[in-house]
Amino acid sequence: MVKPESALRRLMRETGKLLEPYGFEGADPTWTRIQDSGIATVGRTRLLRTWTAGEQVLRFGLTLSATPAPWWTFCNWRNTRLGLPAIPLEKATGPAQLTDSALPAPMTTLWTMHADPTTPGHIAPSDIDRIRTDLPRRVHTYARRSLRLLNPDHHLEELLALPEKTRATWEAIAILLAAQGPTPDLDNALTHLTDLTPEPPTLAEEIHTYAQSRPAMV
Repeated sequence: MVKPESALRRLMRETGKLLEPYGFEGADPTWTRIQDSGIATVGRTRLLRTWTAGEQVLRFGLTLSATPAPWWTFCNWRNTRLGLPAIPLEKATGPAQLTDSALPAPMTTLWTMHADPTTPGHIAPSDIDRIRTDLPRRVHTYARRSLRLLNPDHHLEELLALPEKTRATWEAIAILLAAQGPTPDLDNALTHLTDLTPEPPTLAEEIHTYAQSRPAMV
């Protein structure tokens, strides 16, 4: 018999162990891998508690994010201009436009743990076993995707392929392009960013200035 909190702790300890071969370190709810290309993160979603027919149901899953080094470099360049302290790589975040949305539904569906009807206040063993069986495949998928998104070219490719791009999407695209220096593609991205920015295009101008300071890619 296992109470909900104990079941979750056990499963997350197993998650951490499964992430170790991929170079991730940390503890529930966040594990990270820091390397020259940026910081990759795999985490746990918030625990959702609901009641169905008088039975408690708990749902949770995994999350992922990736901050490519060029994004972090621009953020620190901007902070320097604003007189703000630099952000250590281990604390870098953003652009937060690509997560697990590209993964197949079975990988993103929240796990479910039901209360054991024979022992109130405890989790059904079959649910724990089912999640434990699914953990290796899901951890592998999330770890590999977060690490893949650290590649700025791949990150940029996925951003450009999004069918609907918001202001934040074009901001991320422009910053990753700016790392390559001035290019027609960057000019196009800055135009989109400016069109979606109601206030004066300060950010677009900053990105353009940053690109001018970068060596052009040939």
